Amino acid sequence: MRRESIIIDKDGIRRDLLSWNIKEVIALAEEYDKAFQVVKELLKDKNPTVKTNALQVIKEMVKRDTLPPDKASRVVEDIVELTKDKNERVSLKAIEVLNLLLEKGELSEEQYELVTDALMDIIKKGAPLLSEYASEGLGKAGAKVIRLARKLVKLLFSLIRSSDDRQVQSAAITALAEMASRTEDPKLFNEIFDNMTDLLDHIDPYIQDRALLAVDRMLSRAEMLTKRTKIKAIKKIKNLSNDVRLTSKASLILEKLEKITGEEEEEITTKEDLKKKLEISEYGPDDVERLLDAGKADIVAELAKIDPIVMSMILEMLTSEDPMRRMDALWVLSKVTSQLTPTDAYSVLPVLAEFLKSRNPWARKTAAETMAEIYTLYPGTAQFFTSLLDVLLKSGKESDIEGALELVYALQHRLPTPEFEKAMISIVSDLLRRPESRGVTLRFMAREAQRLMDFSYEGLIQLKNVLKEIYGSEGGKYDNITASLIDLIDSLIKLKKEGSSSLGQP
Repeated sequence: MRRESIIIDKDGIRRDLLSWNIKEVIALAEEYDKAFQVVKELLKDKNPTVKTNALQVIKEMVKRDTLPPDKASRVVEDIVELTKDKNERVSLKAIEVLNLLLEKGELSEEQYELVTDALMDIIKKGAPLLSEYASEGLGKAGAKVIRLARKLVKLLFSLIRSSDDRQVQSAAITALAEMASRTEDPKLFNEIFDNMTDLLDHIDPYIQDRALLAVDRMLSRAEMLTKRTKIKAIKKIKNLSNDVRLTSKASLILEKLEKITGEEEEEITTKEDLKKKLEISEYGPDDVERLLDAGKADIVAELAKIDPIVMSMILEMLTSEDPMRRMDALWVLSKVTSQLTPTDAYSVLPVLAEFLKSRNPWARKTAAETMAEIYTLYPGTAQFFTSLLDVLLKSGKESDIEGALELVYALQHRLPTPEFEKAMISIVSDLLRRPESRGVTLRFMAREAQRLMDFSYEGLIQLKNVLKEIYGSEGGKYDNITASLIDLIDSLIKLKKEGSSSLGQP
């Protein structure tokens, strides 16, 4: 009786949630229905911490398979309501719980409708971070319920074409790619793939780029594609070959498609593909460690694209105590970044940020390039990148500054927009003007001189002016490297000026 009175003590459970004693509350909610009922009631508490931790209790119960369908049904409406909460931590946690419930697939058809309508509303609002997590949930729902999927596909493609909000468009594309990567229905898969290739004709380069990324992700399940869909996709992608921004990415995807359809080197390709498929089919999650030890990380990467368990293993290995295993995981991740769900992407960013401080140049560069690709996939990560760069750039450590430079250069390469270039030049200029960061910045610029080709004519002029400004400072300590960079930039300025003249531009 004494223990029972504690269990049903609402104030006591509330105090536990406020003080983050979540494990204790989980144990009570799992064993006593009255305790679970209290947790349900606390979802409506006025304190955001109480609501967030009450949601965490439910989330952990779902993950541990201790939340039966009847209990899930009792809290679904309350959780949906919390997706609209003014506190972003609460609404994000509510979306995470709904995503888990959708993945379990134990909701009724009416509850699926209720949840997906709520997630669609979030996507339409275009809230960074929230809309990306909502897109993951919609993808899971569509893969589980085919009737619902037809409605969602139509709505999402309509949203992409009608909205001018890039966050909305990005989330809608993510939801469709997520649905295609999970569905077992070939008709639905081909419908999404076919409509996604139509977006390659879009007038907005951003939509074209995001659609290409989605197509690339879906090609991990190429065996589901019809021949008609593949041939149409090849024609669409070939039309991008003259687009300087997309030609490199388009070429890689085109090569994959042409090998799949057997249009080039049919006999050799068929044998190579058959051998590759047979080799991959021989392995599973239990073989990952052995494959990595044998230097077959490429096979592990292919496995990660098709097996969520292998992908989870790779993400866990990023924090392994074995430094070689961490490097293996980073290499694999860099090859499968486009397959990451929003949840995976957000969880891995802090780990990649630590790689930016590595003494290993390859690790720093690979981590930066992987992070830049994550940013293009999920723009809602912008706040994380802003905070990270702020911390790294204010640090007096050379390793932090070098990591920040790797990241901004990788981002600039992936996002060659005037706005981003302006921000990047401002960062580099500030680092060059600060004596404590001048040396590491100049050495980085010299080592990565080929990246200067990514800058515009105007951007190169600005960099040249800053380099001339610091020439002779600190007793000429860095004059040799500064002069070499100025000479190189002068050559690039001349080339870009000649290129503009040949195109008839002033």
